[in-house]
Amino acid sequence: MVGHSVRKEREAGGDSPPLYRTVIDALRQEILSGARAIGEKLPTEDALCRRFGVSRHTIREALRQLREEGLVASRQGAGTTVVRRAAPPLYTSSIASVEELLQYATEARYEVDKSGLVTADAALAARLGCSVGQRWLRVEGFRTVAGQEAPICWTEVFVLSDYAGIGLMIGRRSGTIYSWIEEMYGVRIGEVQQVLRAEPMPEAIAAELACAPGSMAIGIRRAYRLANGELVEVAFNLHPADRFTYALTLQRQG
Repeated sequence: MVGHSVRKEREAGGDSPPLYRTVIDALRQEILSGARAIGEKLPTEDALCRRFGVSRHTIREALRQLREEGLVASRQGAGTTVVRRAAPPLYTSSIASVEELLQYATEARYEVDKSGLVTADAALAARLGCSVGQRWLRVEGFRTVAGQEAPICWTEVFVLSDYAGIGLMIGRRSGTIYSWIEEMYGVRIGEVQQVLRAEPMPEAIAAELACAPGSMAIGIRRAYRLANGELVEVAFNLHPADRFTYALTLQRQG
């Protein structure tokens, strides 16, 4: 049944997810549900190739990912063995266009903890990439996903004060902040710059995210500019590194 769906997905092409992701999801579900016991060996690579209708390279990539998640262990000549039944919830963000940010904002709800207007001093101006003295609406809180007890990330958002009217919508309406700016003020976001970096988890928010202070975190900074280049929003997201995966698919043109 699963192998049939994988083959169908491969033939469809287009927006289908990578084949190894389908294999990973199926095997992970079997392990986490207890269908495969701790200490049990997975089928051979050849058997998995036949089951899913994929190449040996695809199976090896899937097994590599499961090893990184701590669910299986492989040893030369001994095959692959299940070593853990339960793993911490893993949040996967796959954003390849500005429009896909809408899906992220709908999936992950923003719960506001505090907000207010701030004036950029030298340190904040350097952090945002703006001019000293500019005024910004600052909003801080956590993003949550249905079915997970702990928030998936801490989020800090800065909106240029000229567009601060959207503050009333944050936490009360689904959607993205940038889309509300476009809707309320009749402007259009022309560019979103995204930067990911590894950094230690601050003690002040570690407890809320159910992780240890100083543990590894993935920080994501997104800067939103209008078509004329004006910086109108900067968002910072901080995810526990062991519960976050970022997927990016690049397609060649022509």
